[in-house]
Order: sequence, then structure tokens, then C-alpha cells
Amino acid sequence: MKQVPKSLEDKLFRYLDGALTTDELRLFNEDLRQNEVLKERLSQLRDIDRSMGSLRLEEPSRNFTTLVMSKLDQYPLSAPGFSIRNSILLLAGILVAVGIASALVAAGVFDNVTPTLDLSGIALPTRYFQKSLPSIPFNGKIVMDIIIFLNLGLAWIVLDRAILRPLFQRRMQEGH
Repeated sequence: MKQVPKSLEDKLFRYLDGALTTDELRLFNEDLRQNEVLKERLSQLRDIDRSMGSLRLEEPSRNFTTLVMSKLDQYPLSAPGFSIRNSILLLAGILVAVGIASALVAAGVFDNVTPTLDLSGIALPTRYFQKSLPSIPFNGKIVMDIIIFLNLGLAWIVLDRAILRPLFQRRMQEGH
């Protein structure tokens, strides 16, 4: 089916609403007699208008707002995020990982680990770079120390955000 142009679509709506002037109404009736697509669209819009007119708009009761506002304090706000139990398990997991990594570092497992990052294998245009890129050695013990430090920082954040803050907020709400 062909589309009705926007200007005629707007006229159809105004026609259904009874908002056309007498001259516009006369011209529009002539267009309706000559244009089958326009007649079909008017029929569709009339059907839609009839079905929408038969619907009843639901309205809340007069005391709806009062009822909702009076029951607002009955339900405590749920704290977003992890429960305290899950947070304690997460913190315990982090501390176990830190303990294992610390034990491995203390045992000297990473003392002789010195991997190198070889940048000379990267193909660069010689037009811009005359020298080859260097190889960068890493000390395994320092890398593990950094990982342990970051895990301890994560543990402090978990302890603060997921365990202590909800615990103290709950105590404040209970009035302790």
C-alpha cells in the first residue's frame, strides 16, 4: 500500500477532529473522491479512532498518593551490592590469594625469574626509527610484590565498601 504524504496525513487528523475550515473541508472532500489511497487511510484512522474511543482511561483512587506515601516507611531500603556474608567470602578469598603469593615470594620462588619483554621484534618503519627497540628485563619478585600490594588495596576497598559501611549504616538505622 502506498504511503500518504505527511501534509495529507495531518489534514486527515484535522478532518477526523473536525478542525478543517469550510474551504479546506470542500477541497479535502474533492481529494478524498479522487484518491483511493487517501480513502483507505481515512478508513484505517476512523477504525483506530473508534477503537481508542471505546477504551476507558483507568484512574487511580483519590487517596492513592496518601496510601503510597503512608506505606513508604514500612519497607526498608535494600542496600545495593553484595550481602555482608558474600563480601566476607570475597575478602577471605583475596586474603588467601595474598597469603599464597606472599608465601611464594618469601620462599624465593620468584627470585630467579627475570622475563624480558623483547621490543626488537616489532617491525617499525626505518624511516622514523634508526635504532632497534631495547629489551626490557623484569624482576619476578618485584612484579609479585606489586600484585600483592594491589590485592591488599583491593582487600581494603572490599572491607570498607562491602562490609564496614553496610554494617555501620545498619547500626545507625537501628539506633545503636
